[in-house]
Amino acid sequence: MELNSIAFIPDGNRRYAKVAGISLVESYLKGTQKAWEVMEWLKKYPKITVGTFWALSNENLERTTAELHLLFKIFEKELDKTIKNDFFEKNGIRIKFVGRLYSLPKKIQEKVKELEHATEIFSKKTVNIALHYGGRAEIVDAAKKILTDFKQNKLTLNELNEERFKNYLYFPIEPDLIIRTSGTNRLSGFMPYQSVYSELYFCPKYWPEFSEQDLEQAIDAFNERERRYGK
Repeated sequence: MELNSIAFIPDGNRRYAKVAGISLVESYLKGTQKAWEVMEWLKKYPKITVGTFWALSNENLERTTAELHLLFKIFEKELDKTIKNDFFEKNGIRIKFVGRLYSLPKKIQEKVKELEHATEIFSKKTVNIALHYGGRAEIVDAAKKILTDFKQNKLTLNELNEERFKNYLYFPIEPDLIIRTSGTNRLSGFMPYQSVYSELYFCPKYWPEFSEQDLEQAIDAFNERERRYGK
């Protein structure tokens, strides 16, 4: 059983701010830095070729205007940092953003496109960033694409099966392992179609506290499990 695709639900930034007695800005910045650290740690596992981070959910957009403004400013800063950083080029990593990106601020949309374009030639590994993402929304959007193709005679009902449906999703790849931090033991709508046979690992630490040892423990737990896929 090989681990090729790993996904993260980096939860607990706000709760960490309260516990640590720091501002929300500081906590979110620690959280974004943690994502960079995780990508560095994953370099130790050459067989893991796909990594996915859920950065912003649809429900997150229901937060206060002030918090959303803060989040978007941090996203902009991180996107600028990433565009100038040669990490993805050095490691042959393609970065992709998925979700209802059209609803995000124009500046973020433009920077997302710029970063995707700059890394699209790399094929060694892929990092997916889910922005304005929700699992139910993903399935609804997939259904809309299917209906459009059906109306345009690009698809027949007989051709539609589980494998074909998967290709209409934001994420066609099924993660072998999903890690959620903060001690919350649910997926909260993350990749509901693709995660049917994913192994789940719930870490009690908040995302800014997540360590390389925690990652190793999650991967060790995965390697100890037997995946039978219902057989």
